Amino acid sequence: MKIAFSLKIQIFIFVLFSLILINKANAQQQYNFYALDHLKRSISYLMSGDYANAIASCNQLIRLDPNSTVNFILRARAYYETGEYDLAIADCNQVTRLDRNNTSSYNIRANCYRQKGELSKAIAEWQAVLRINPELEEARINLELAQQQQHNQR
Repeated sequence: MKIAFSLKIQIFIFVLFSLILINKANAQQQYNFYALDHLKRSISYLMSGDYANAIASCNQLIRLDPNSTVNFILRARAYYETGEYDLAIADCNQVTRLDRNNTSSYNIRANCYRQKGELSKAIAEWQAVLRINPELEEARINLELAQQQQHNQR
Protein backbone atom coordinates (compact mmCIF):
# COMPACT_ATOMS: atom_id res chain seq x y z
CA MET A 1 0.00 0.00 0.00
CA LYS A 2 1.50 3.33 -1.04
CA ILE A 3 1.00 6.26 1.30
CA ALA A 4 0.06 9.46 -0.51
CA PHE A 5 2.15 12.36 0.62
CA SER A 6 0.75 15.44 -1.02
CA LEU A 7 2.70 15.32 -4.28
CA LYS A 8 1.03 18.43 -5.68
CA ILE A 9 1.73 20.44 -2.52
CA GLN A 10 5.35 19.29 -2.41
CA ILE A 11 5.84 20.09 -6.08
CA PHE A 12 4.26 23.53 -5.62
CA ILE A 13 6.64 24.29 -2.75
CA PHE A 14 9.62 23.02 -4.74
CA VAL A 15 8.65 25.17 -7.71
CA LEU A 16 8.38 28.30 -5.61
CA PHE A 17 11.67 27.58 -3.88
CA SER A 18 13.37 26.83 -7.19
CA LEU A 19 12.06 29.98 -8.81
CA ILE A 20 13.45 32.05 -5.95
CA LEU A 21 16.84 30.37 -6.26
CA ILE A 22 16.88 30.67 -10.02
CA ASN A 23 15.90 34.35 -9.94
CA LYS A 24 18.69 35.13 -7.45
CA ALA A 25 21.40 34.56 -10.03
CA ASN A 26 20.67 37.33 -12.52
CA ALA A 27 24.20 37.12 -13.89
CA GLN A 28 23.41 33.66 -15.20
CA GLN A 29 20.09 34.56 -16.79
CA GLN A 30 20.50 32.41 -19.91
CA TYR A 31 21.46 29.43 -17.80
CA ASN A 32 18.50 30.10 -15.54
CA PHE A 33 15.99 30.10 -18.37
CA TYR A 34 17.36 26.77 -19.54
CA ALA A 35 17.19 25.36 -16.00
CA LEU A 36 13.72 26.79 -15.47
CA ASP A 37 12.54 25.15 -18.68
CA HIS A 38 13.82 21.77 -17.45
CA LEU A 39 12.27 22.36 -14.05
CA LYS A 40 8.88 23.08 -15.61
CA ARG A 41 9.18 19.99 -17.78
CA SER A 42 10.18 17.80 -14.86
CA ILE A 43 7.19 18.93 -12.84
CA SER A 44 4.83 18.57 -15.77
CA TYR A 45 6.06 15.04 -16.45
CA LEU A 46 5.75 14.12 -12.79
CA MET A 47 2.23 15.46 -12.50
CA SER A 48 1.12 13.68 -15.67
CA GLY A 49 2.64 10.38 -14.58
CA ASP A 50 5.31 10.34 -17.30
CA TYR A 51 8.03 9.24 -14.91
CA ALA A 52 10.60 8.18 -17.51
CA ASN A 53 10.65 11.69 -19.00
CA ALA A 54 10.54 13.23 -15.53
CA ILE A 55 13.67 11.30 -14.62
CA ALA A 56 15.39 12.28 -17.87
CA SER A 57 14.54 15.94 -17.34
CA CYS A 58 15.70 15.77 -13.72
CA ASN A 59 18.97 14.25 -14.92
CA GLN A 60 19.47 17.39 -17.03
CA LEU A 61 18.68 19.58 -14.04
CA ILE A 62 21.17 17.70 -11.88
CA ARG A 63 23.86 18.12 -14.53
CA LEU A 64 23.12 21.87 -14.54
CA ASP A 65 23.07 22.16 -10.76
CA PRO A 66 24.31 19.15 -8.77
CA ASN A 67 23.86 21.06 -5.51
CA SER A 68 20.14 21.73 -5.81
CA THR A 69 18.11 19.63 -3.41
CA VAL A 70 14.99 20.29 -5.46
CA ASN A 71 16.39 18.48 -8.48
CA PHE A 72 17.18 15.37 -6.46
CA ILE A 73 13.82 15.44 -4.65
CA LEU A 74 11.92 15.61 -7.93
CA ARG A 75 13.90 12.70 -9.35
CA ALA A 76 13.54 10.72 -6.11
CA ARG A 77 9.78 11.18 -6.32
CA ALA A 78 9.78 9.89 -9.91
CA TYR A 79 11.92 6.91 -8.91
CA TYR A 80 9.54 6.21 -6.03
CA GLU A 81 6.56 6.23 -8.35
CA THR A 82 8.24 3.72 -10.68
CA GLY A 83 9.13 1.41 -7.80
CA GLU A 84 12.86 2.11 -8.08
CA TYR A 85 13.15 2.53 -4.34
CA ASP A 86 16.91 2.11 -4.07
CA LEU A 87 17.49 4.88 -6.61
CA ALA A 88 15.00 7.11 -4.79
CA ILE A 89 16.78 6.41 -1.51
CA ALA A 90 20.14 7.28 -3.10
CA ASP A 91 18.75 10.64 -4.28
CA CYS A 92 17.30 11.30 -0.82
CA ASN A 93 20.68 10.51 0.71
CA GLN A 94 22.23 13.12 -1.57
CA VAL A 95 19.62 15.66 -0.46
CA THR A 96 20.39 14.90 3.18
CA ARG A 97 24.09 15.45 2.52
CA LEU A 98 23.23 18.85 1.04
CA ASP A 99 20.56 19.79 3.60
CA ARG A 100 20.15 17.74 6.79
CA ASN A 101 16.84 19.47 7.55
CA ASN A 102 15.08 18.69 4.28
CA THR A 103 12.01 16.81 5.50
CA SER A 104 11.00 15.77 1.98
CA SER A 105 14.08 13.59 1.68
CA TYR A 106 13.32 11.80 4.94
CA ASN A 107 9.65 11.43 4.00
CA ILE A 108 10.31 9.94 0.55
CA ARG A 109 13.00 7.69 1.99
CA ALA A 110 10.57 6.51 4.69
CA ASN A 111 7.95 5.65 2.07
CA CYS A 112 10.56 3.73 0.08
CA TYR A 113 11.60 1.72 3.11
CA ARG A 114 7.98 0.99 3.89
CA GLN A 115 7.41 -0.27 0.35
CA LYS A 116 10.51 -2.46 0.69
CA GLY A 117 9.12 -3.91 3.93
CA GLU A 118 11.83 -2.30 6.06
CA LEU A 119 9.53 -0.86 8.69
CA SER A 120 12.24 -0.13 11.28
CA LYS A 121 14.06 2.10 8.80
CA ALA A 122 10.80 3.75 7.72
CA ILE A 123 9.91 4.48 11.34
CA ALA A 124 13.35 6.01 11.96
CA GLU A 125 12.92 8.28 8.92
CA TRP A 126 9.48 9.50 10.02
CA GLN A 127 10.83 10.12 13.51
CA ALA A 128 13.58 12.23 11.92
CA VAL A 129 10.95 14.22 10.01
CA LEU A 130 9.09 14.93 13.24
CA ARG A 131 12.28 15.95 15.07
CA ILE A 132 12.87 18.53 12.34
CA ASN A 133 9.25 19.65 12.11
CA PRO A 134 6.84 18.28 14.74
CA GLU A 135 3.93 19.98 12.96
CA LEU A 136 3.98 17.66 9.93
CA GLU A 137 0.76 15.76 10.48
CA GLU A 138 1.27 13.47 7.51
CA ALA A 139 4.56 12.19 8.92
CA ARG A 140 2.96 11.62 12.31
CA ILE A 141 0.11 9.62 10.74
CA ASN A 142 2.52 7.57 8.61
CA LEU A 143 4.70 6.93 11.66
CA GLU A 144 1.74 5.69 13.68
CA LEU A 145 0.58 3.44 10.83
CA ALA A 146 4.06 1.95 10.41
CA GLN A 147 4.41 1.39 14.14
CA GLN A 148 1.04 -0.34 14.23
CA GLN A 149 1.97 -2.47 11.21
CA GLN A 150 5.26 -3.40 12.86
CA HIS A 151 3.47 -4.31 16.09
CA ASN A 152 0.95 -6.48 14.21
CA GLN A 153 3.79 -8.39 12.53
CA ARG A 154 5.21 -9.50 15.88
